[in-house]
Amino acid sequence: MRITMICIGSTGDVRPYIVLGRELKRRGHDVKIAAFDTFEQAVLKEGMRFHCISGDVRDFMATVMSNGANGVAFLKQVRNSLVDIIDPFLEDLEAACEDAEALIATFFGQIIQSIAEVKHIPFIQTHYYPMDRNKTAPIAAAPGQRVGRAWNNMTYPVGYLLISALEKYYLSDWRKARGMTPRKLDAKPNYQLNGHIVPVVYAMSPLLMPRPVDWGANIHMTGFWLDDQAAADYHPEPELEAFLAAGEAPVYIGFGSMVSGDMGETQRIVLEAVGRSGVRAIMAKGWGGVELPDTPNVYMADFVPHDWLFSKVKAVVHHGGAGTTAAGILAGKPTLVIPFGGDQPFWGNRVRQLGVGPKPISREHLTVRRLSKALTQLVSTKSYEVAAKELGQRMKNEDGDALAVDLIEHELRKWLRQEGLPPVLVEPYGQTAAEA
Repeated sequence: MRITMICIGSTGDVRPYIVLGRELKRRGHDVKIAAFDTFEQAVLKEGMRFHCISGDVRDFMATVMSNGANGVAFLKQVRNSLVDIIDPFLEDLEAACEDAEALIATFFGQIIQSIAEVKHIPFIQTHYYPMDRNKTAPIAAAPGQRVGRAWNNMTYPVGYLLISALEKYYLSDWRKARGMTPRKLDAKPNYQLNGHIVPVVYAMSPLLMPRPVDWGANIHMTGFWLDDQAAADYHPEPELEAFLAAGEAPVYIGFGSMVSGDMGETQRIVLEAVGRSGVRAIMAKGWGGVELPDTPNVYMADFVPHDWLFSKVKAVVHHGGAGTTAAGILAGKPTLVIPFGGDQPFWGNRVRQLGVGPKPISREHLTVRRLSKALTQLVSTKSYEVAAKELGQRMKNEDGDALAVDLIEHELRKWLRQEGLPPVLVEPYGQTAAEA
């Protein structure tokens, strides 16, 4: 089946889709990934097709992850990131879906679902963090991770009302031009599509957040989609190997695709806190990397696969992206989260509640004193180490991407049967299910 996967975001958003696409391709599907141009080579290297989406991922991340990026402010920042590119952006999405027989997408409101609606093809929604009403955590980007169950439950209808209001701003004209009804204000996600129920697949482990019992039967949780092949062809620099061998296991510190605010100041705080706490550290340059002077006990690293590096460090410190959080816990390492925005406060709070690390420190409240104290707690608290090892061992029994593809194929066959078509997903090249 020709499947277009649309992923609007940074490395932490696209990498799981490459893993998922790899498994779909292995089973005979023709996979295309639509994303920002930064990820073209990574997709093509896997033998999948690529479609470029307008915009610059660094500008996008800097806008949506700027200080205070939560609640209404977050949605305003999303709007601001799209206001100048909305027309070519929507044109790119339509072009990406032109030959698709099915769509899979990360959450971006009703845009992709609207394309599936007008093309009358199946659509599967995926999430990396809670976007369906529950009492365990508030909707992503909402403030107040620890306010309580009533607050958590209430944030979803409020959040979806705000999201649907934003969509009226940029989607109404597009729908009208295609003879579709206007986007309505809605206090919940709309899972109705041309007489079908939209399947929802969460790339999350129920070990980190148990699946809420009141979720609908169309909502599934598979475990994380983690890349276990990234280290296969990796050869570390001799200097990195020498640093690892030169003393006790270091702490990994990295903020991935974060580029918002003054990253130079963030790195200055980190380096001074590392010096005060006395730990050794491997610090990833990431997208916000700034040239810094050589610092004792700190190795400044370019890209190093997490599955290779995390097995060799004592603990991990990062921004709290879903994939990095999962990789650290899978390796059995105590974790400290420094969230910048979006879903990152959620993962920081889960780390603390699961007992695998100390209280998260938001980027806007990061100081040398707070970080040096947290680093000392991170490496000296035995309970963090024990809990992380135990949880990581249990997570190793999960096979998230394979289970996700099982579910996707089941849902696609169900859609074909309901449409009165042969439930055949993989046909001779160039032949559609209707023609088989």
